[in-house]
Amino acid sequence: MALYAEVAVEAARGIARETYTYAVPDGVDVVPGHRVTVPFGRRDTYGFVVSLGTEDPGVETKAIATAGREPLLLPHQVALARLVADHYWLPLIECIRAMLPPRVRGSGSAGSGESSRQRRHTRLLELATGPAPAAESVTLTDEQRAALDVIDTNPVTLLHGVIASGKTEVYLAAAERALAEGLRVLLLVPEISLTPQLVQRVRARLNAPVAVLQSQLTELERAQQWWRTRRGEAQVVLGSRSAVFAPIPRLGLICLDEEGSAAYKQDRTPRYEAGWVARRLASVTGARLVMGSATPAVATYYESSQGVTARATLIRRVRGDDAEVELVDMRDEAESGNRQPLSRRLVEAVTHTLENEEQTILYLNRRGLATYVMCHDCGRSVQCLGCSVALVQHAEVEGLVCHYCGYSRTMPAVCDHCGSRNIRALGMGTQRLEGMVKRLWSQARVLRLDSDAARGPDSYFRIWETFSERRADILVGTQLVTRGLDLPGVSCVGVVDADLPLHFPDYRSAENTFALVAQVTGRAGRDGRPSRVIVQTSNPEHYSLRCAAAGDYQGFYEAELPARKAFVFPPFAGLAVLTRTDPDDGRAASSAREAAESIASGLLKDEIAGIRVMGPSPAFIHRLRGEYRWQVTLKGDGLERARHLAPRGKGWSYDIDPVN
Repeated sequence: MALYAEVAVEAARGIARETYTYAVPDGVDVVPGHRVTVPFGRRDTYGFVVSLGTEDPGVETKAIATAGREPLLLPHQVALARLVADHYWLPLIECIRAMLPPRVRGSGSAGSGESSRQRRHTRLLELATGPAPAAESVTLTDEQRAALDVIDTNPVTLLHGVIASGKTEVYLAAAERALAEGLRVLLLVPEISLTPQLVQRVRARLNAPVAVLQSQLTELERAQQWWRTRRGEAQVVLGSRSAVFAPIPRLGLICLDEEGSAAYKQDRTPRYEAGWVARRLASVTGARLVMGSATPAVATYYESSQGVTARATLIRRVRGDDAEVELVDMRDEAESGNRQPLSRRLVEAVTHTLENEEQTILYLNRRGLATYVMCHDCGRSVQCLGCSVALVQHAEVEGLVCHYCGYSRTMPAVCDHCGSRNIRALGMGTQRLEGMVKRLWSQARVLRLDSDAARGPDSYFRIWETFSERRADILVGTQLVTRGLDLPGVSCVGVVDADLPLHFPDYRSAENTFALVAQVTGRAGRDGRPSRVIVQTSNPEHYSLRCAAAGDYQGFYEAELPARKAFVFPPFAGLAVLTRTDPDDGRAASSAREAAESIASGLLKDEIAGIRVMGPSPAFIHRLRGEYRWQVTLKGDGLERARHLAPRGKGWSYDIDPVN
């Protein structure tokens, strides 16, 4: 009996068709998940078998040329790829590509054996595979044991615990139980900055081999770690966003740490959100899912309030004390003559901390020296040639850089628009803050942690190691310093500009503000010594900041939910943003307008209710990498009902469940 395979073909990525049918020759043994070589047009390419059948397709079929020795994807991964493709309106091949490291995807075997060229390993892998640190005896509190019971009896649990309440200990206790049953464990973190500490704790607590999957590994190391996972050699897999696609056999537990972090959302195709994928991964494998955070997403907390998911709560810190939080009104600082970006109260707090030989974290979520360069005569800023954004001044290039496309230029001596020499760098990023800190406290040892400073496989590890070993006094950083870091020496935290997320055109702006301030506040007071947090703002009356300062998530949630309901934002509706890009602005706008009209008429014709079409409108960054962008937004329930109406073709991209 003839056998046919449905294959997701790599060379067909830009084509709307999902799969192509190929005959399986005698002697070729394939199952769903196999990487195969197939003829496509006038050339051979590779693809992945997603299903097999004996029904004659009724058309002439070409035969599979070759197949790998073993399937790369596990059966549950093929099912997961279909779910992800359907939800995010993606071609199936894009989802499969996300599941495989580039070297494995391209060759089918790279990284599977020893490498004769490999001379060193990333420090993080040395930590993960080296001798395990001495294990500390841990006794769970009554709250933690109760949370563990909830996890054991429910498929999906939100673990809502105040900062320093011991959520990680609950993850590890649940992992011990899963490992005792012969199951595997997946631990997900939103930022690579959290990985070293978690690796240490996992190695100390769990007597099991660990694999690490995250973006700062080299491509060869990612392939090697992927193969260790695929072969079942690693019983615990730890990683950032993309690790949700790891090929883990016998998966029994998924822990999603810092649920609600925007870092779990992929910002380029495929634009998946790791939390959503983790839920579907749990459903197709039967694994239990634990989502933990002190600041969960409003939509997730709402689901637990409605009984859709279980909720376990930790309301007490297991060690340390809450820091004293003070909101400093920067308008008062300006009125009293202080025009500097650091308030007198923050300067006083940092000075006191240094005198006590303790550590400080200063948080500012902007990179670079200056956030823009402006002419004081004509008021124009220096813009990127290909993006509608201001260039940011950076010391390492001795000039200006675009954070979106990488374009750079020297600092202009005169204004490009009016020729004036009265041109100045304004605003402040982490580089300028670092310089200011070094001038104010010349004897202090200062480190900076942002994506510029943490480039390279070991850069972040070295910065974290230096600060955790107290070989530095002040850490200046972006959101990499806000979550999860457990540094007992930190007794002072300064939030330099708490208003920045509030000014972003995002329905989650208040949620992001609350989460960032609450999380960075939690970096202080870990070892019980008196600690303080200074939050600089021009909006001290805003409920997100007041609640963050008080550590009151419930108060924030109750203040935020009515606005979400009134304006029909998640959790009361889904969102889909369809973006049209084109080098010609008028053509992009016209195409977006036609699409909006077509979708609206299609909804009426098909009698699809409950979905609104909004736009078209220019994207927040209207011009990006030389192309103009216009957007059509769909809002409502069951947006998948409108997928067939979405415009297709070159220049269109979709973002389902956008985070901003």
